[in-house]
Amino acid sequence: MKKLVISGLLLAGSTLPLQADNSASKHFVLVTTHQNDIGEICPEMNAGQTLSFDFKSNNEVEFNLHYHEGEKVNYPIEPHKVTSLKQSFEAPIKQTYCLMWKGLSEEAAKIKVNYSIFTPIKN
Repeated sequence: MKKLVISGLLLAGSTLPLQADNSASKHFVLVTTHQNDIGEICPEMNAGQTLSFDFKSNNEVEFNLHYHEGEKVNYPIEPHKVTSLKQSFEAPIKQTYCLMWKGLSEEAAKIKVNYSIFTPIKN
């Protein structure tokens, strides 16, 4: 099985201040995966940060959000088949979290991904 990993890849984006103590990094990425191949985007996040993401694919893919603790793989979002999804996730611990897509059809899946990482306002 081939594996494509996109770790913190920024194709087009910027850091925009939302409020005095709140900022978001916006990312726009195109992930392409073929049957039984996977593509991942793996941002590092601090506890309390929120990952907000949406994606659309031209073909159905198997998607999950996971992170590793030693040999154990944890799935805050279990693997499931979709062509699009819009969701947010708050990191419970400082960790590298991976958005992962597995191709399911012979035709390449072209997945347009938008994601932002928000840091909470500090009082």
